[in-house]
Amino acid sequence: MKSKAVTSAPPTRWWLYTGAALLVFLITCFSNNGTYITQKVLGLVGAAAVLAMMLFADKQRVKRLLTPPAFALFAYMLLAGISTLYARSGKFAIAEFSNMLAAFSVFTAIVLFSKEGKLSFRRTAAVLAGAAAPVGLLSIDAASCNLLMRPFRVLMELIGRGYGDTGSYFYSRLHTIVGNPNTYAGLMSIAVLLSIWLVFTAESRKQKIGYSILLMINTVSYLLAFSMGSLGVFVVACLLMLALSPKEGRIGLFLLLLQTAVVALVVGAVSVKGFGDTVTGSPLPLLMLAAGCAAACALEIFAREKLTSVLTGKGKLLIGIAAGLVVIGAVYVIAALQVTGAYTFGTEGDFRRTADLPAGEYTLQMQADAPVGVRVAYKNTNNLIQNNETDLANGTSDAAVTFTVPEDSELVFFYFSCAQPGVTLHQADYAGAETGSIKLGYKLLPSFVADRIQDLAANGNVVQRGVYRQDAIKLWKTAPVFGRGLGGFENGVVSVQDYYYETKYAHNHYVEMLCDLGVLGLLAFLSLLGTAVWALVKSRKEKPLIVMLLAACVLQMFGQAITDVIWSVGACMSMFFAVLALVTLYCGDCLRLSVSQKSKGGAVRWPVATVSSVFVVLIGLNLVAQSIFYGDDLSMDDLKNCASIDLFEKNDYKLSYLISGGNEPGVADRYAAALSKEESNSITIPLAQYYAGSGQIDQALRTLDKGADYMRADKAVWQQMFDLYEGMIDPVGQLSAAQLLMEDTYVKRMTAGYEKLCEVNAAQLDDVLLTPQNNVFLNKLLAVAALAPYDTTKALTTFSDLALDTATAPDVDGNGMPDYAAVTAGEVIWNGGGAFTAQTDCTLVLDITVKNEGDYVLSVQADQPGGIAVDINGAAAALDAAGSTQPYEEWGGGDDSTITLHVKAGTTVERVSYMRV
Repeated sequence: MKSKAVTSAPPTRWWLYTGAALLVFLITCFSNNGTYITQKVLGLVGAAAVLAMMLFADKQRVKRLLTPPAFALFAYMLLAGISTLYARSGKFAIAEFSNMLAAFSVFTAIVLFSKEGKLSFRRTAAVLAGAAAPVGLLSIDAASCNLLMRPFRVLMELIGRGYGDTGSYFYSRLHTIVGNPNTYAGLMSIAVLLSIWLVFTAESRKQKIGYSILLMINTVSYLLAFSMGSLGVFVVACLLMLALSPKEGRIGLFLLLLQTAVVALVVGAVSVKGFGDTVTGSPLPLLMLAAGCAAACALEIFAREKLTSVLTGKGKLLIGIAAGLVVIGAVYVIAALQVTGAYTFGTEGDFRRTADLPAGEYTLQMQADAPVGVRVAYKNTNNLIQNNETDLANGTSDAAVTFTVPEDSELVFFYFSCAQPGVTLHQADYAGAETGSIKLGYKLLPSFVADRIQDLAANGNVVQRGVYRQDAIKLWKTAPVFGRGLGGFENGVVSVQDYYYETKYAHNHYVEMLCDLGVLGLLAFLSLLGTAVWALVKSRKEKPLIVMLLAACVLQMFGQAITDVIWSVGACMSMFFAVLALVTLYCGDCLRLSVSQKSKGGAVRWPVATVSSVFVVLIGLNLVAQSIFYGDDLSMDDLKNCASIDLFEKNDYKLSYLISGGNEPGVADRYAAALSKEESNSITIPLAQYYAGSGQIDQALRTLDKGADYMRADKAVWQQMFDLYEGMIDPVGQLSAAQLLMEDTYVKRMTAGYEKLCEVNAAQLDDVLLTPQNNVFLNKLLAVAALAPYDTTKALTTFSDLALDTATAPDVDGNGMPDYAAVTAGEVIWNGGGAFTAQTDCTLVLDITVKNEGDYVLSVQADQPGGIAVDINGAAAALDAAGSTQPYEEWGGGDDSTITLHVKAGTTVERVSYMRV
């Protein structure tokens, strides 16, 4: 009898999978934490990797890309790549696209080089879940004992300067080593879903132990981030996973989800005691995580399978258990929100509580072991839109704190603080229009959950994200088909804001795509979702276990995109593109186009290779230019060379050339003309400075007018604009400035800038305010503009001698009061033209800066001069019968000066002036 040779299974190449997980982990870290340079290096490496894979992969592997999901991604990438060439800000665009290229290399590697069997799918899922776990573990460690982060920081610092500061902290929730908790939640939600599936489909005890540990690390760190938007989508994703799971395994999956949630909640609730808003050095979070991993392994090995067997075939019992859990959960939530008591301060030093109080007067009484501070604030509709608040009172527990809740209040906030850990705030009772007690310590809720739910009734973040979306739609209308290019929202949002705020993203990727890539970009993004769903539906019967996971991941990725920026940041892109790769390879095969056996996949190979090679060159040239720009001994010729080879950041080099004094015939004018056509939030001021410095005053003013229109909500631009006006037209020591005052042409143009600011403030939700120096200059400018007829000598004298004059004082916020004036006591009525009447005894403070040194006289025109006392810079100054003081010596040079008027009730002041004599 012949014997048969026994072939052993090929050995598992653990080094390969570990290396792949490490690579994805590093891409995640450096694409999110990195500088623009780091991101572009990753993009260059990613594009080169894609090029190499497309050139050298065999035809059968390339044909895997001939599926609708892959085509959708190609279209999305192509539109994003092309947009970098017309983007309003090439710098922003190429940085974001570089992250996409790095993620696309992950997609390409998975599709081309993973095997198509179930074993390969499991291993790829394990690589992805394993790549995310160190991010969570290091984040927990960095916010507590720093045992693991210390050596990791050293490694990061070796790779790139500045990474030594990488870390995380815990304040109400875990802020991780990749920054924003919502961004981190986008990454970890997918990692948790992958880990759940790995445990659910584990085939050996060894796999169960390994994957249970992975699941617990990912779940606890995800929970600690407490991103409410992400968690809401995650719950729905888990329900979808249950619904799509095979009927015979549904009970087991339900129990797995239940045990994971319970253990993770316990671990998270205890772990927070080892966190603080500073690094505490506590090992508690890591110890609890280890205990949670042990508990998860024990439950998985010894309990879940047995309990599953007991419940199998007992549908009614299971439904009863599920209903009971829901009831218990509801009862617990209700009780947790009601059962409260004293609050003991830890290292965090402060906490916030809220109350929905009706309008009226209130008194707050606190009982504490030691003095506890409190700040009372409220939010109205405008506060919610601007995501800020208005203070009502400050005080301590040593005395009653009184405050008044306005009629338009949406929610009242109490910020309690104590620098001494261990102090207990026993009670905080309020009385007035309504009587009650503030809920302090929630006995049945982890502290980070209690902190996060405080403003659910009036959450400024939610309202403000609505503003972001509205402004993104406004920008989309300026370029509806192709969009403004990647980074278009970040670049242009200042041009459409109703109040000034800073954000890079619209916090809704669907709207973001409309703004950045237009209708075509949104369609491409939606096609990613549509083709993925199509592939999953077609594969449902044949591959139920794979579909149940990928459907949950797709729901999570595209669901959370409604509220968060997860598709725009590097921390999430690699994970998302990897999921799309799994859909393409393991479910998209049912949609794969039929091509001849002889085909080498050229329809995909060469277009992808071509685009990749183009960006290898373009990003390479950008990095070469950047190395020259930031190198030593930078010359004007270097700047010209950089501008000629770098398509993305050429404006920076051109602007540097201009402000560095470059004057080669034809070059400077060409650069300036090109820059003047750009829509930018950073070019206006330096370009106007160049024009003003080269004597091109008309061009400087046109540049400032355009910048004021584009960045109307940015007070820094307005302040610098009026600084430039002053530098052009203030005649002190400048012959050219005196020449501009020979007629009132430039005075009128600059006055028009002031009037435009007044119009902007009338339409804005908040006011753009100017500096004291701006206010004094505008006072002079408006005084000169009021000359009738215009007189050059009087104009020169006004700019030389005037320090303030309430008759022509600027009032950009339109409240009738000079912008440099403040009523610090009492009440006044402003009568227009800088005049006012004291309703009660009052104090008026005028804060100015004095540019020209000399002796100044303060004059006060009033119906009752005897009812006024004056201080100049803190020193009393007597008014004579005409209402003037003796000359007061000012050093000038931009020094601050304060004029204080103490006015008796009933006194009307017509005008206050401070002039050099």
